[in-house]
Amino acid sequence: MSDPSTVRRPSRATIEAVQASCAAVAARPVRLAEVFYANLFEMAPQLRGMFAADMTDQMQKMTDVLLGAIAQIATQDTVELEAVLRRLGADHRTRYGVQAQHYLVIGHALTRAVREVAGPAYSGALSSCWIALVQWVAAHMVAGAEAVDDELDAVVLPEPRPAEPRPSEPRSVEPLPAPRLPVAVRGES
Repeated sequence: MSDPSTVRRPSRATIEAVQASCAAVAARPVRLAEVFYANLFEMAPQLRGMFAADMTDQMQKMTDVLLGAIAQIATQDTVELEAVLRRLGADHRTRYGVQAQHYLVIGHALTRAVREVAGPAYSGALSSCWIALVQWVAAHMVAGAEAVDDELDAVVLPEPRPAEPRPSEPRSVEPLPAPRLPVAVRGES
């Protein structure tokens, strides 16, 4: 199981750098979402089927959650945010089939999108800050998804037993072989 405590909460400087870059992102949230999903589906086209044909609502949700999480992570107490991220990860696992390995592609697509939307303000140092944030968020979401998997693994199903025909149903009966009639041999009467 993934342990989100092994991924350190981004430092104050990292969070501040990400928040500063969000000024450009927040001014163009739809653009961020468009670029993010374009990158995601380019890198992992098999994920396209997990989404509705009309991405308008999804794009708005994605940017709302992202910008809300970035605002929340700046607080000293992130316990509530961590719980929300775990629930979100569990929901993505059960409703959409999101796997742990998908978060690697999602993180890469997001950092590429931020780079494009932020423009010249984007740097290698800022990239590192976004990667740290994405890893922290993904660790909590994966932990939530794995908790769901663990719960499902713990369910013990009874061994299947052969079905017995119901009294109202006719029982199937093997047909008897056709009787063999003696064959008349020529010359016998």
